[in-house]
Amino acid sequence: MKKSETYLRCLILLLAVLGLQTVSRAADRSIQNFVSQREKWDKLLGVPQTLEGRISTFNSLSLRFRNCPIPFYYAGKTPKLDNSVQNVEITGQLARENGRILFKITNLKKMPDDMEYFVTEESKIDLTDPREWYSLGDWASNRAEFYNDDELKKKAQDAYRKGVKAEYNQLIVKQPEALFKLADRVQEYKLNPQLSRELQHEALVLEWKELQKQPKADEKPLLSQILKFFPTAKTPQDKDNPQEREQYLKNQLEIFQQSDEAKQNRLMRWFYAEIVLDRILKNLAKGGSNGFEIAAAIAKEIPERTELVQQYQNMQLDFDFNRVAELPRQYVLDLSQEFQRRGKKDKAKQTLVNWIESRRKKLDPNDADGRVRLARDLIELTDDKQAAAKVLLRAWELNPKSAEASLLLARLGFMLQKDQWLNPEEVKEFRDDPIRKAIRNGTVVAGMNRDQVKKVLGAPTQIGRSISGGKINELWIYGETSSQSLVIQLARKRRSDELTVVRIRNAQLSPAPLPEAADPVE
Repeated sequence: MKKSETYLRCLILLLAVLGLQTVSRAADRSIQNFVSQREKWDKLLGVPQTLEGRISTFNSLSLRFRNCPIPFYYAGKTPKLDNSVQNVEITGQLARENGRILFKITNLKKMPDDMEYFVTEESKIDLTDPREWYSLGDWASNRAEFYNDDELKKKAQDAYRKGVKAEYNQLIVKQPEALFKLADRVQEYKLNPQLSRELQHEALVLEWKELQKQPKADEKPLLSQILKFFPTAKTPQDKDNPQEREQYLKNQLEIFQQSDEAKQNRLMRWFYAEIVLDRILKNLAKGGSNGFEIAAAIAKEIPERTELVQQYQNMQLDFDFNRVAELPRQYVLDLSQEFQRRGKKDKAKQTLVNWIESRRKKLDPNDADGRVRLARDLIELTDDKQAAAKVLLRAWELNPKSAEASLLLARLGFMLQKDQWLNPEEVKEFRDDPIRKAIRNGTVVAGMNRDQVKKVLGAPTQIGRSISGGKINELWIYGETSSQSLVIQLARKRRSDELTVVRIRNAQLSPAPLPEAADPVE
């Protein structure tokens, strides 16, 4: 029974030694690793092992490693150490004496310090193999953290950075997923955040280029990814910067890498906005018929692009202007007002003119009422009274009983005389004629003919005729013969001439003049 127990203990001890030797060859033999496994120390009592690390103090009997709680005693020959020695490798075994654990050193070897070791290992690395760089970086990072060594931390960062560069160079074809993973590695190793941003940015640019090749691509996932890595990309800039934006979009990777963080955030806004704009413009109708809808979407999501808002508004305005003949009246009025509001007065007027002209072309040749409505719009919308009068005259010809046509013509200064409309100039001449003016005032003046005298005074009481020197005379007497209150002499030289008033004698005030509106038509 005792032999079996002895055999079993020896077997366990052998396995432990073999296991430790395997670990010591393949795994970390550092003091920090040794300290991290202190809960196993009791099981390793008497087991030979090799450790290495930085010493803190030493004397002729013992030494201590930095950040290790137990003493290390020389069990063999005392080594020669001086203050220049920083790192040593020791072989020995754990033991327990007087209730406490210690380590008995059977062999000690001076080692290069950590910086010397780093430089030596770095010189052996295959520069193109990222795994070797990461391995060296891990070693340096663990040592730096355990010993709180800032200089070694920098070395670890340098190794990680070179590993990332080597891994990046190994990417024969750049794929977004690989770049995102590499960016995660940069963050894991706590390298310069700008390097991570550059990798993320490059991955996003590649995704965008792929989406642009797809006719019905969905940009939402890409926009979400941009905001995941660059959340400020959704925040509009105070104002647009066309030069910066255009330069960046032409050469995204290089410009981004050359920029500081503040500028990179602006560049990501231009990138994000460009994708949003592409998504919005996919809804643009042919010819820009929904330009105001597109402009509203741009104003909401990319408010700094004011020139685009105006551009697509103008696109719809031009589209509507070119199809004004198809538009209803109120829409045309609104369109004209919009041009007016934008300072395009000529186009505002032309909109109305074109619309009215399109209606004129569609009129039925015998449509009097349609011409009246057209004339009213010419007056109210374009103030083209001359064109309106022409349309109204044609409407009256088609329907002389049209009260509205007559009313509008009168408002335009026309006057109906003997079934003929006098234009405003003719009306003025008509009204400024002395004889006509006298008729309106109820008086008789020289030059009036028989009919005109009768309009003012009526028929005479008696008429006398005479011929003198070849001239024919008539005396129109008004009143009693005895008083001859008014005598009007009319004369003509030839029989073909018309008798006209040449003299008025004993003229008295005639009856009150007729009002102008009641003038009889000649």
